[in-house]
Amino acid sequence: MPSNFNTYGEAVEAVENSSFKIEEEADTSKSSWIKSAKFYSCDGVSGYLIFSTDKHEYIHENLPVSMWEEFKNAESFGKFYNSHIKGAYQMISK
Repeated sequence: MPSNFNTYGEAVEAVENSSFKIEEEADTSKSSWIKSAKFYSCDGVSGYLIFSTDKHEYIHENLPVSMWEEFKNAESFGKFYNSHIKGAYQMISK
């Protein structure tokens, strides 16, 4: 995977068209803010979190698998995101 992307679309295309050891999607049906959340990891240690809201789409790089596990099991995705992920991991947004 490239270490830098020029656009959000380039990043999504690269991630979604690569082979990963872990490819998972969280059930976001209970969330009023986060509409979809997917995680991709090549090494089983860290990876890419791709999620969307009604207005934006985001990719966070180098998110630890353990953080993904906590996120997808959180009572509130939005609260967990704002407390543990936002500002802590490199982000690309659309």
